[in-house]
Amino acid sequence: MIVDKKVSLNGKIITSPITFANVSDNIKINKKKINFIKKVRIFKFFKPRGVLCSKKKQDSRKIIYEILRSKFKNYIFAGRLDYNSEGLIILTNSSKITRSLEKPEYNFSRIYDVRVYGEFNLGNLKKISYGTNIKGIKYKPFQFHIKSKIKKNTNLEMTLFEGKKNEIREIFKSLNLQVSKLKRTQYGPFLLKNMKPGEMKEVTINEINQYENYIRNKER
Repeated sequence: MIVDKKVSLNGKIITSPITFANVSDNIKINKKKINFIKKVRIFKFFKPRGVLCSKKKQDSRKIIYEILRSKFKNYIFAGRLDYNSEGLIILTNSSKITRSLEKPEYNFSRIYDVRVYGEFNLGNLKKISYGTNIKGIKYKPFQFHIKSKIKKNTNLEMTLFEGKKNEIREIFKSLNLQVSKLKRTQYGPFLLKNMKPGEMKEVTINEINQYENYIRNKER
């Protein structure tokens, strides 16, 4: 096509294949502009306990990119979980998607299975579930329901609408309760379901449609 003078770069006909260009240039073949569109990929990843959500090594602890396949090394994640927590995080090649998922005003729900140990007082948890201030940090209202209680162990499902650092652990610490299990099972429309630690799955068409509809409604 170059020999036949069918390719142009920024309005000039290309005569040599040794020509440098990038996606911001105006490239035409037979006078038709070429558009470069990156296919957006979104994956669900079950982060195991004992792994850091970090792009760079901080110490001897393992980071998620050490257990991901090499082709995902340049993906970015949304929904950071601490070292001792497990469950769903989102991996994608689109920074636009990660920004939308973490944007406070979008209020994407995050659902967790939580087990706490200690003297559980329902009234105290109800009181702070309407919003609270802990050590000068404001936490938004959250929802919860108790799934089971055996002696000093209480299992709950919690729904949060922001992603402050160690939010659930700080909430229960203020109530003199220790979090012994913390697992995220849902992030917005994306579901962990029966995935296993370390497993990765591409999101479903239904999940993508729900995500896009949610964003459209928020941006109206």
